[in-house]
Amino acid sequence: MTKRYFVIGAGSIGISTALHLQQRGLQVCLIDRDPPASATSYGNAGIVNNCSFYPVNNPSLWKKIPQLLTNRRPELRYNARYLISYSGWLAAFLRSSGSAKTRHAASALASLLSGAPDEHKALMQRVGNMHRLNESGWLRLYRQKPKQFFSDLEHDLYHTHEIAIESLNKEEIRDLEPNLNPIFESGYLLKDSMSVNNPGMLLKEYFQHFLNSGGEFSQSSVTSIARTTDGFKLKTEGTTFDANVLVVCLGVWSGQLLKTLGYRVNLGTERGYHQHFHILPDGRLTRPIYDMSAGYILAPMEQGLRLTTGVELNHWEAQPSYAQLEQVIPRAREALNLGSPTDDPIWMGCRPTFPDSVPVIDNAPNDSNLWLAFGHQHIGLMSGPVTGKLMVQKMMGEDPDIDLSPFRSDRWIKQGRG
Repeated sequence: MTKRYFVIGAGSIGISTALHLQQRGLQVCLIDRDPPASATSYGNAGIVNNCSFYPVNNPSLWKKIPQLLTNRRPELRYNARYLISYSGWLAAFLRSSGSAKTRHAASALASLLSGAPDEHKALMQRVGNMHRLNESGWLRLYRQKPKQFFSDLEHDLYHTHEIAIESLNKEEIRDLEPNLNPIFESGYLLKDSMSVNNPGMLLKEYFQHFLNSGGEFSQSSVTSIARTTDGFKLKTEGTTFDANVLVVCLGVWSGQLLKTLGYRVNLGTERGYHQHFHILPDGRLTRPIYDMSAGYILAPMEQGLRLTTGVELNHWEAQPSYAQLEQVIPRAREALNLGSPTDDPIWMGCRPTFPDSVPVIDNAPNDSNLWLAFGHQHIGLMSGPVTGKLMVQKMMGEDPDIDLSPFRSDRWIKQGRG
């Protein structure tokens, strides 16, 4: 009897995992309540690189806490009630910000991202959408020249992992992006960074390739999972499915679903927003820029210039709050002649984050037919194809390309109610 593989979650991780399973000649069904690539994977700055491995919860976080507690910073806002209800996650998140744990997490993420650009390129070549790729790097800019761009720990990690960085002065920034207003005193170019001009469409094209190659898709909301003698029974609002092997790639919603199988998942939610603006003739950018002093990213997209915000710690079901976006729009207009907003609605998405900022890529504790790939926080788009490849290598009993022990599920996923 042919095994049936089901992947729950049609974002970057889920689509990529389904594609890699399919490439092994397996029968795969992808399930999501929403259309593919329409949730968190849609709304990001489109950056793909090997260097976004330094966790948000690093040693410098402690110095920033007095400012962050004001709840007025563009890089971080929070809902106090949410943090109280998720106090276990918050405490573990803060404990993970020491130097040793930061180094461990960064090294794990660096190993994961080392293959991210090549895996995206390989998939884009198969799908035929290489035209979406921009290999001109990623600019990080400062309005006042800092004493140093990186902490000693961050500098050591970049050096260890051979990240190509080019320091820039005011004139060199202007040479790279002549339409920027001359407000940036210094910055640096991450030379090996790539970007894509429409993350949602990129992933929809990956998904269409999956369908064209014989994959199945069901737009259904899985409400519960039950174990059977030969796998799992998935219950949806309209029907049930029988799966022999199950992969959960459902982002922030993964923990809620895994509760139906008796698992407790210590997973937090980082919300983010973006808005598109028309591109004026004198307001074009060649590559994404990160205004480090003002806390936003501007990225050129097919839909216009995409302005992204920092982190909002809040429940995924809470009503949107546009305070961060409203705060950074005037700052972005200081940097560039930004056009009027497009007709696209303001987007909000939810990034899944474990306390150590390292995702799970593993089978569930004590369950060899239940596999988990989620918790990728800010690197879901860039790490989707490489995560799918590594996951399937492990599922097939092969030696993965990298050591997956830092991505174990039992770090933050436990059985039982206690």
